[in-house]
Amino acid sequence: MAAQQTSDIVIIGGGIVGSALAYFLTTSGDGKKVTVIDRTFAQLKGSTGCAPGFVGQFNESEVLTRLAKDSVKEYLKIPGGFDPVGGLEVATSNAGLERLNWRLTTAKERGLKAKIISALEAAELAPDLVKPNNVAALHFPEDGTANATVIAAFFQSEARTKGAELCEAEVNEIHRANGRVTGVTTSAGFIEAPTIILATGIWTPSLADFDIPVPVIPVAHPYMYGGHHEPKSYKSPFVRYPEYHVYARDHGAFFGLGSYDHKPLAEQPKGTAVGNWVEEFDATLDRALKLIPEKTELAAREKFNGIFSMTPDNMPLVGEIPVAKGLYVAAAVWVTHAAGSAKFLTRMLRGEPVDAGVQKALDPTRFQGRDLESLKRESLLCYNSIYSTHESL
Repeated sequence: MAAQQTSDIVIIGGGIVGSALAYFLTTSGDGKKVTVIDRTFAQLKGSTGCAPGFVGQFNESEVLTRLAKDSVKEYLKIPGGFDPVGGLEVATSNAGLERLNWRLTTAKERGLKAKIISALEAAELAPDLVKPNNVAALHFPEDGTANATVIAAFFQSEARTKGAELCEAEVNEIHRANGRVTGVTTSAGFIEAPTIILATGIWTPSLADFDIPVPVIPVAHPYMYGGHHEPKSYKSPFVRYPEYHVYARDHGAFFGLGSYDHKPLAEQPKGTAVGNWVEEFDATLDRALKLIPEKTELAAREKFNGIFSMTPDNMPLVGEIPVAKGLYVAAAVWVTHAAGSAKFLTRMLRGEPVDAGVQKALDPTRFQGRDLESLKRESLLCYNSIYSTHESL
């Protein structure tokens, strides 16, 4: 097959992860040509385009905490990319408070600012989203909300300025020969390349025709936008209710609310990361709304099923796929960890030293020898404890 184009590195997927990779890969000054392929860059169809934007830097996983801190450092450099409004985790019981105390201690050990505050203080910080009759809350003042589309657009623009090419096309096949990748066939023709990165999010399984399981499991998830309101004179932290698997934020002109309090549902994504509405999600959001102060009069103006990726251990898959030299993946990566993950993979691609613990935790081959169906079941079981991770270091 004659090559219509050539590139040193092809990134498949122009969401926040793929765009961040293009940005970091083009800053080295090594002259390598980077090509990013996506169906469209005008309106991102993947999870980046509908991400609620919560960035909580603390995670049970030490690796994810590090990646989140690294990501926030990058987002703060981007105009309109990150708003450090802070984050609240609200306890509604003494058992919930015990859990918050553990998170407080561990967060401080990892260099994050955090403190336990009273229920009344939490309600004063986020009066539209927190009732004053809870038990207590954990406050992370340096957390915030990210505008994923703004961040992705910034990375794309900077990468293009440094020579990256953005190609709007469908990817049909990844080509391999003699134990290495040789290029990709797209709707715009064949692109020859010795290095290919799958940053395809929920669509990774459709291109991951490998000899090892790559368990990126798309799942359904309900989120809602409330009615429009005048922007508040104060900036409210985003709020999580860990005991109820509920989270909420002020988007500026309206409130948003989501919940993991429902049976996990695998989803087959089609053209976008928004799937058909699931009837039982109505009851899920109704339960979640009971946590919000009545005075807020929060009601759904728009509800949608936002599809995102799960893995069996709630950890991303970032690294090399050894079935073909030059093949890499960066999948199941949240906005919270996108820039940090991209920087890590960039170091790998440049042959620079990387942290062995991070590499092991993110290794996309860590499920080798496992049955994909059982891995899918494990991924779905993780859904209701979405903020828990099981990295093995």
